[in-house]
Amino acid sequence: MPKILRLHLICLYRLTTITAAIFCQTVQAAEYIRNESPQPATAKDLTVSIDHAFTERPLSERFLLSNVKDYLADQPGFWSEAKVNFELRSYLFRRRNSSIYKPEAYVIGGRSSFESGWWHNFGVGLAYYNSTELNADDPGTGLLGPDQHDINVWGEANLRYRFTGTPLEGSVLKLGRQTLNLPFINKHDIRQVPASHEAYTLSRVDTGNLRYIVGHITEFKDYDNDKFVDMADAAGATGEDEGVSIVGARRKFTNGTTIGAATYYGWDTFNTFFTEGTYHADLSEKIDMRLSVQFTDQRSVGDELIGDFDSHQVAGKASFGWRGAMITFGGSVVDDNAGIMKPWGGSPSYLSIQRLDFDRAGEKSALLGFSYNTAYFSSLGLSSYVNIAHGWDAEDPLTGVSLPDRTEYDLTVDYKPPQGFLEGLWIRARFNYIDTDGDSDEVHDFRLIINYTLPFI
Repeated sequence: MPKILRLHLICLYRLTTITAAIFCQTVQAAEYIRNESPQPATAKDLTVSIDHAFTERPLSERFLLSNVKDYLADQPGFWSEAKVNFELRSYLFRRRNSSIYKPEAYVIGGRSSFESGWWHNFGVGLAYYNSTELNADDPGTGLLGPDQHDINVWGEANLRYRFTGTPLEGSVLKLGRQTLNLPFINKHDIRQVPASHEAYTLSRVDTGNLRYIVGHITEFKDYDNDKFVDMADAAGATGEDEGVSIVGARRKFTNGTTIGAATYYGWDTFNTFFTEGTYHADLSEKIDMRLSVQFTDQRSVGDELIGDFDSHQVAGKASFGWRGAMITFGGSVVDDNAGIMKPWGGSPSYLSIQRLDFDRAGEKSALLGFSYNTAYFSSLGLSSYVNIAHGWDAEDPLTGVSLPDRTEYDLTVDYKPPQGFLEGLWIRARFNYIDTDGDSDEVHDFRLIINYTLPFI
């Protein structure tokens, strides 16, 4: 048996055995979404990128200072509806790219936020991000700044206006630093602190079957930095200050279908168009199914400050559940003119997993996921998932030279008690292994993330 095939079978056996032993739950979303919460228990609750973009995630109603909250109940809405949260996080990261390059870091910190209620339809939002080094060796973990400095930044600072009694009922105008959840433009919260943007947006994301966002984004701060830079600069046009104009919407239908699309026009850099549809159905009393498909088109525009290019990606996914067991198949094809660019957030692709996105020029890829979950394990706060993805036929778009095929194996285990004195705790352990054809180096990651949310008021 060839050595590469034998290694693949060994890794597959180990991952599926471990996962079955702890009653795993298959991942169903892009990597930037999976990092915001443990995986849901049913196919019906699986989230795709376009749904995630237009769904408001409410803050916790578990208040540590409930007496203060009760006192504020008689105050104006600006204070009575205010939220103060401390989201503590510690992150241990170990990567092995070769026998020489072995970056490691252990940091603590998190996000402290204040979100006011409404006063004459006005409100404010503030959030401070911190990542403090406890131990760090080589750079490259993404937990600290470019020169291994601690991260300290006001990642969010915005003024809000809520429309009432007009055709824009339920819409919110938000001006300033903020987080977005759009495909390609999002928090990309895969390390210690999230990415954020300087933007001016009008959106409706928490009411109605038709939800939308329009706006303009001027600056971007990535998860491994505390500096905001112009959007064009972040895309590779050094020293340029052009921004990105955005339009997006999603429509939900009564039969379980959702369809949405978004376009981002990067002035003098490139335009991205993304669309996605998803459908859920109960095939029988015990079998359900979720089908999803997405399409991405990218092309340079205007002065083409980062070069002349165009590309597209098509991806699909099918999940089938039966008595707590679930199997998922996914696939993706990228045009051979260029790879997919994502300088302002995480990729929405179904093949975007723990480390690789499988979106190189010409790359074809396939994903296989397994799961088995019961109400008993969910009640204990336990869940896990495994992904196996393989990419082939990628090539250098400039020379046409073939690039090596790659296979990634991922395992994630979550513990998040749903209630009791440990509510708010989330412990996540993650491991991935990458096998690249022709590369004898052992490439793998280990990550241990401990989150604890303290909703004060």
